[in-house]
Order: sequence, then structure tokens, then C-alpha cells
Amino acid sequence: MSSSPGNKRRKTTHERSKASTRTPLDDFFATYPKFKYNSSASAPLEFYRMCDEFGWDKDKKNKEREEAHCNFKDALVQQFNDIYGTDVNDLTSWRTLCQIVRVSPIPDTLESCREAVKATHVNIVDLVDTESTGESVTVFASEVDLSEYTKATGKFFPRDNAYAGGLLRYLLRRIMNPRQHVSRFSRKTQSRRRHR
Repeated sequence: MSSSPGNKRRKTTHERSKASTRTPLDDFFATYPKFKYNSSASAPLEFYRMCDEFGWDKDKKNKEREEAHCNFKDALVQQFNDIYGTDVNDLTSWRTLCQIVRVSPIPDTLESCREAVKATHVNIVDLVDTESTGESVTVFASEVDLSEYTKATGKFFPRDNAYAGGLLRYLLRRIMNPRQHVSRFSRKTQSRRRHR
């Protein structure tokens, strides 16, 4: 997309960083100056590494860890908002999401973009991480597959957060209790068997 007077686009995090603007995650990790934050690594993996370095055990009640985790989740949501936006009526934001999750061709209308994004299963942390790691985002075949990946990697995105914008809410999935995919054919077959 070009940046003409009639077609303004948001600057990416990378473009903002060139102008020496720090990201919400940079700001979060800067509050722990003894930790050497690697901004090109996955944000939650850096958080877990920091917890290990500071001896913050997840299983034991640790107020420092709990406070840091709460602030980390806020920064993660704010980072998503900075990258993708919050306005559910911004076609540019939706088209950017479609591009990242490899919807092809990218729809031209707001409603088509929304439907395409709602039909995908991606880890939202990976959507945030791709900006700094350069790794492509995996699109999962089902909510169950996404759930298994999220649990295995520990890349949980905060479900209820005060900073969550409307755009983000379209991407949230049921990770702890995923919906099982049932095809229309299966349901018809099952209902026919019940009525025999």
C-alpha cells in the first residue's frame, strides 16, 4: 500500500523504532534493567527467561512475578494494538491482518476481511512476535490444533485485558476448552441416524 494523501497508513513498529520510539514491550522490559532483554526474540520466551534469571517460580506465590506478569500482559496487548490497531472499522488494519495470516486474495471489503480473519486460527502472541522475530505466523487447521500449540509453547495471550481493542477481540479463541470441529456432513449423518 502506498502512503498518499488519500491513503494514509499506520507506521509499523519497525518504522517507529527507526525514529527511536520504544514499544510497550521495550518499556516493560526496561523496568528490569538487570535483565538483558533481546527484543528480536519471542516476547513470552523472554519473559520466562527473565523469571528464571530472577528465580521467580511460577508454582510458588511470588508477588514480584505476579505483578511483572500482569504488567507484561498489558504490554503485550498494547504492542498488538500498536502493530495492528484497535478500530474494528479500519479496513487497513483488517487487510494487514489478512496479509499476515496469509489470506489470499486479500478481500477488499471490511466485512469480507472480518470473516476471513474470524475463520483463521492463529496464536495472537505469534502475531505480535512476527514484527520483531521476522518468523511467519502459523495458521492452524482448527481451534484444537491452536490450543495444543498454545499450551505446548506457553504463548497465552491475555483474554480479558483493559487495553484490548475491538480488533483484537475477533482473534480470541477458546484455548483451554477448544471447540471440536464438526463438519456439516457429520451433523446431518448423526441427526439422520437418531431419527431412524
